[in-house]
Amino acid sequence: MKKHKIKPRNLFLLISLLAVAAAFLIYTVCVGGTYTFTESLGKSPVEQSRIHAVSSDENVVRIDSVEQVADDSVYSIAVTVKGVAAGNCVVTLMYPLSETGETCVRETAFRVLPFGIVYDQTIDSFTGLQVFFPLFLLVMLLLIFVLSLDFAEKIRRGDFSYSMVVIGGILLFFLLNFIIAVTEPHTWHFQNVSTKDILALIMSSGNRFVMFSEIPVILLSLALAISNIWLVVREGFRPQNLLGVVIAVIIAGGMILIRLSNNYNEIESDALYYVAMVMNISAAFLLSYFECMFLSTMFCAIASACYVPPYPLDYLMILGCAIQKDGTPTPILRGRVQRAFDFEREQYEKVGKHAVFVPSGGQGSDEVISEAESMKRCLMEMGVPEDRILKEDHSVNTYQNMAFSKKVIEQNAGELEKVKIGFSTTNYHVFRGYTLAEKLNMKVKGLSAKTKLYFFPNAFVREFVGLLWEKKWRHLLFITLFFVFLLILYLIIRY
Repeated sequence: MKKHKIKPRNLFLLISLLAVAAAFLIYTVCVGGTYTFTESLGKSPVEQSRIHAVSSDENVVRIDSVEQVADDSVYSIAVTVKGVAAGNCVVTLMYPLSETGETCVRETAFRVLPFGIVYDQTIDSFTGLQVFFPLFLLVMLLLIFVLSLDFAEKIRRGDFSYSMVVIGGILLFFLLNFIIAVTEPHTWHFQNVSTKDILALIMSSGNRFVMFSEIPVILLSLALAISNIWLVVREGFRPQNLLGVVIAVIIAGGMILIRLSNNYNEIESDALYYVAMVMNISAAFLLSYFECMFLSTMFCAIASACYVPPYPLDYLMILGCAIQKDGTPTPILRGRVQRAFDFEREQYEKVGKHAVFVPSGGQGSDEVISEAESMKRCLMEMGVPEDRILKEDHSVNTYQNMAFSKKVIEQNAGELEKVKIGFSTTNYHVFRGYTLAEKLNMKVKGLSAKTKLYFFPNAFVREFVGLLWEKKWRHLLFITLFFVFLLILYLIIRY
């Protein structure tokens, strides 16, 4: 059984994450014995002698200091307490209101944890949380760094797979949220940070992603809609020619829904508040998830179409599509044949090695010959001898193109591990070919044949929808688990 070695960068990430966690724990133990909470007084100070703080059990928590502090002409009381021994107690702060002179009483519940860490049970906070946001940003930066290396390596090696889409989507989500986080002023406000603040920040990450990516995504949606109109004008109306418009409507609808429900905190009715909150958070995460998958798939598709495999390849599969009524290839199919032929000719000129062509495609009910036979005749017209053509003429879809061609190559070459295989298809279809080959445990390299500019965007959208449907259970499982996670976070925040 083949052993998988841990990549150095993944080992670096693991060690770094453990080091960050250890640093957080050490820092918390070192500084967690004291804790400062504040009470705002407004723009008017009060007499220091009339401010009192009392601990219900000084054997658990002791009052260390009570001071008035001013920040931009706003006064507040800062009470610092120190943990003495494990247990629970309440600290009562009393001070006069500047407007009425009446005594205001505020009670704060504390628990002293092991190592003398003082935990504020009222707002769920402790002194160590002051460094959470900087360390959280560091963790995000480490993840972005390692994911970027993984993504770049896959492009360099031509290792195009659905895992690449996942890596790209996660990388995009982290990258935009990191940029937003470091540019927002409140990220660097470390005092009185609570666990609820942290959980609320996580819950709002989907909304922040959608808002930050709004303009480029709207422009992309408009481009898809325009390309569809162009396609309908050139090719005629068919429902599948409007997929780009459908995508644009989904994105626009999601953004409108988020905008309409964005101020749910201002709703007084509890029922409407919960409905608006669920709509807002759900729409934001679903749309951000959809955007990440779409943009990552688009980038992977473009990268796979631009990738040029290294020489030499031993076999070149040509994936079939419909032929014309007289049995000759359509322009799209001829482009696939031509791309395979050109690569093979260049390969022979540079490394002196011929490849075997494997045209793949069965005969449809409205076709006079099989697609494979049509491609074979086209190759022979180009000068390819018949003994370098292995025809596969039983497949009826792209998956069968791959699966049946694999059997043909195995029968001719023996073990697949000893040969290098490529496949030729239209540019929008290359990434789909890689994902199907992955399902069949085939190592292949794709060749991209050009198509008309107006045809590419809608064809790519069809491939994207096909990929979503193919991985539908994986997507549904991830979305379900994520919403369960959000529900748990909300319950923690609420109660």
